[in-house]
Amino acid sequence: MRRARGFTLIELLIVIAIVGTLAVMIMANWGTMKSYTQRAATLSNMRQIGVGFYSYASDHDTRLPRRVSGDTNTSDKWPRLLNDYLEDTRVYAAVGDRSNHIFRGADPLSNQRNHTSYIMNGYNDIGAFTNEAVEVRLTQLEKPASVILLGTPKSGSTHFYMDMLEGQHGNHADVLNLELYGKGSCYLFADGSARFLTKAAYDHRLWLVNKDFVVP
Repeated sequence: MRRARGFTLIELLIVIAIVGTLAVMIMANWGTMKSYTQRAATLSNMRQIGVGFYSYASDHDTRLPRRVSGDTNTSDKWPRLLNDYLEDTRVYAAVGDRSNHIFRGADPLSNQRNHTSYIMNGYNDIGAFTNEAVEVRLTQLEKPASVILLGTPKSGSTHFYMDMLEGQHGNHADVLNLELYGKGSCYLFADGSARFLTKAAYDHRLWLVNKDFVVP
């Protein structure tokens, strides 16, 4: 019987060279691959939150959660308001957000400090910052695909709402993290879609309910 032919030294060296080349290619692109995977998972989480927004609106005559102030349990912020419509509060933590408090055991439903990875539209352009009675209905949004509901705040922020006109330069400049995943961040829109926008493609006017509003 003829014995099975084994690898020659040259063939073995070729295989090692190919494996080495593939390893180098994977390592060189590891950061990009990891960032892409993380943002894909975050977009999936945001879509689930989007379903929560729509379910809440369905139960409240198309009204979205209001912007409320105060730090007491009597003023439920948006994470707690949507809780009944989510299967798992872990969707409140963006994958790759190292500063997120949920990963460190914080209560994602706290009304005192925002422990989620997201910040909700504060509807400043229609007066919600000074008047808690202001409400937004899905039916009043002419182009819901161009209105952001959720963005991601910078590390250390515990803001619940993106109050565009608050602060030295406005929350859209001082609070928002436009580069959570490399060159951009993830956003949930009022039509339920979640999209990754590069910093270059981002426009703070996407937060406006009233598109005619002039940002100072």
